Amino acid sequence: MEILFLLIVLVVLFLAVFSSRKEQTSAADNRKDAFQKEKEEFAEEDIMTYGQVQQRREDLIGVLDNNLSDKPEQRDQIKRIVNDWADLKIKAFQDRRSWVRNPDKEKSN
Repeated sequence: MEILFLLIVLVVLFLAVFSSRKEQTSAADNRKDAFQKEKEEFAEEDIMTYGQVQQRREDLIGVLDNNLSDKPEQRDQIKRIVNDWADLKIKAFQDRRSWVRNPDKEKSN
């Protein structure tokens, strides 16, 4: 009778340890998948330097001036959109660089 009781206790302990290990493995796999997905998103991101953004802005505004000179209201509206886009690209570039230079700042937020 004691051997049966001991066997049942050992089986329960084995199942508890196995179940816990399976949950830990699953959690680790989920973290790994999330990290891989984030890494892939960063790789696909269109990163432009400050100079590249300025050049693209000038090119787009030049095209607008050449093609929409007879519609100044629409041209000015699109220019504002282009300038907003360029400002956001520059900010994203600066934020990314500041995170690389100051990783502790990101942790404190």
